[in-house]
Amino acid sequence: MLDAPALIGLINAAGGSGPVVVDTATLRLLLDLAVAAIAALAACIVAFVACLVARSAGGSRSSVEVPSAVREGGRDPAVELRRQLDAMVRKTNDRNNYINSIFSSIEDGLLLVDPRGRVSLYNPRAMELLGLGPELLFERREADIASGGAVPAILAAARRVGAEPGQERLRIETEGGRILDVRISPIADKYRSGKRFGSLAVVEDVTELRRLENLRKDFVANVSHEFRTPLTLISGFVEMFKMRDDIPAADRERAFEIMDLETERLKRLVSELLTLSEIENELPLHADEVIDVAGSLSGIVQTFESLAARKGLSFTADLGRGLPSLRGDENWFYLAVKNLVENAIKYTPAGSVALVAGLDGDVLSIEVTDTGVGISQEELERVFDRFYRVEKSRGSGSGGSGLGLSLVKDIAAMFGGSVTVRSEPGLGSTFALNLPLPLADPESLDGGPDGH
Repeated sequence: MLDAPALIGLINAAGGSGPVVVDTATLRLLLDLAVAAIAALAACIVAFVACLVARSAGGSRSSVEVPSAVREGGRDPAVELRRQLDAMVRKTNDRNNYINSIFSSIEDGLLLVDPRGRVSLYNPRAMELLGLGPELLFERREADIASGGAVPAILAAARRVGAEPGQERLRIETEGGRILDVRISPIADKYRSGKRFGSLAVVEDVTELRRLENLRKDFVANVSHEFRTPLTLISGFVEMFKMRDDIPAADRERAFEIMDLETERLKRLVSELLTLSEIENELPLHADEVIDVAGSLSGIVQTFESLAARKGLSFTADLGRGLPSLRGDENWFYLAVKNLVENAIKYTPAGSVALVAGLDGDVLSIEVTDTGVGISQEELERVFDRFYRVEKSRGSGSGGSGLGLSLVKDIAAMFGGSVTVRSEPGLGSTFALNLPLPLADPESLDGGPDGH
């Protein structure tokens, strides 16, 4: 500080009578006051902006600590204050981006409802499940947005949860057939006052879970029925033999035939269920063995030639030449083709059954065609469902388990292929098993490239 004021300049004030003399002490005082005013104004701006950012992020006010902008060492206070403001804004934006990324990646739909019952935040999954749009964020009554839909029910439940402690759960079925499980919980400030900020609704699509649950129930019911029928017959005959010793020989013989037939039916059902379990658990017994396609198909032809002849059917096979080998479980491959041929013979009262195998580009195609009664369009949609039997609607007494074609579909999928069907009532059916390459080297078989 100077001991005495010193003249450092003249200021010509507009409208004044003359120049104003300013000494160094007065000028320093004016500068200090200006810096203090700028710092105070900047602090207010920082606090106001931070408050807006905090309110947009959480829907509530937050206190922000603003360090002093005045620094020693000759730094420009305004520049330092701007640097701090930019750093705070970047930090807040990074935090918000991090939270929004987590919020958007959650697989369930999320709705944040404020205490007034308005949606203040939602993620993309909620948009998909509930058909939400940006208009939901504006101050409009929910009835104007989605009258009678899922959103008003959720908002009404959110208001109830906001007023009383505890959760609320809703089960909603949308117009599109989706089944939604909605859990609504209150949100409160757990670190300070405990004040409630609103409610959080978690929306989960349980459509597939419900479908699988229904399939499981149907499966258990069907298995129980399939076991109950033969066991009831066998048990009845056993009781009859225990109670009577004077049964005629012919009746005894017939009873033994029925018991033997039902026992075989049970054995087959158990075998199919075990195979189904292996497929569902992806546990093929020999997943990488070489399958002699031509040899397996020839064995199936020999097995069913006599059965077709007993029914008076013409059974032909065209296995072509140079059929390649596959890699996979040969028992599964054999079972898939066997089920197709067996079904064709079963549902063909008169006429013919043909088995044709060959290559269609890089796909091994095996077709089984019959001239049987055919399948209606409605039944075609369910013919590969487990325990669905076409004969139920045709009055046939062929007595299958309803698992045969379902196993074919599952086995084809395990080979990376598919099974298709073409059919018209009265004109017969064609089932095609399509198994894609890559194939095993044909030379790895002893029979050479022809597979014989």
